[in-house]
Amino acid sequence: MHDQAQINPQRTIRTSEYKKLLCPFCKSEKITKWCKRKTKNGIKQRYKCNKCSKCFTREDGFFRMKKTKQLITASLNLYFSGMSLRKVKEHILQFTPQGVSHMSVWRWLIKYSKMIRNFTEKLQPNVSGVFHADEIFINCKGEQNYFWDMVDKDTRFLVTTHYSTKRNYQSARRFFLKTKQKPLVLFTDRLAGYNKAYRRVWGANKRSQDKKVHIRLKADKDKRNNIIERIQGTIRERVKVMRAFKATYSAEAILSLFVVWYNFIRVHQGINVTPAQRAGLDLKLKQNKWLSLIELSY
Repeated sequence: MHDQAQINPQRTIRTSEYKKLLCPFCKSEKITKWCKRKTKNGIKQRYKCNKCSKCFTREDGFFRMKKTKQLITASLNLYFSGMSLRKVKEHILQFTPQGVSHMSVWRWLIKYSKMIRNFTEKLQPNVSGVFHADEIFINCKGEQNYFWDMVDKDTRFLVTTHYSTKRNYQSARRFFLKTKQKPLVLFTDRLAGYNKAYRRVWGANKRSQDKKVHIRLKADKDKRNNIIERIQGTIRERVKVMRAFKATYSAEAILSLFVVWYNFIRVHQGINVTPAQRAGLDLKLKQNKWLSLIELSY
């Protein structure tokens, strides 16, 4: 029916590919190690710039954070495991004398969402090109918003997501425009906006050619879109304990971080690895995957 793109073997992503140590004052590369500094988050290496003679430490995403990096990343993982903000607070209080505020956890979610997504969006996953797309209802401020997502069939990698307040052609078009790779085959439901958006973004000269690539399914009869439906079930498990988002910006930030958790942190039961690993993005994350991702992202 179609020719799938061959998926390359895993490639180790080294930190040096994305980060280069520069002096934060003069941007010089002439740096030498210069003693060490003890902080709440452990002992940090200090550096000295040979050009401007100023000293500094390498920032790792936890600058001036009052809580330890282990407690912060544990809170993020508990939240995406299904706990509410207040339940994360209660859980942390049982195991640490200092505890944590539920609002602190919320602020960490917003902060690290932008930081990690800026890093992961630069990565190029090796996907098959057979995509499944759908949208899910999101309750925000008592109104009906939508989260659009597109997953690769072979790797289960979420290749594109989009948050919108409406479920129409304009939203579907913006959703497709975010996709970096034109699909070899795209499965969607029969929402009219998908058909029009596909024609505008990737459409061929003849509509008959589009019908071979863009396959519109009857959800109640054709079950080929169950792959994306299963992912949306995971999203519902996370969203239902919140009941509703209180602001659009927080909804976008938390759902964006959910995508990071799904692609890079959570081991997919169907493929026994994370979707990122299946897509050839081997970041060599350590046992604390959240900590490794934050350090790579900063």
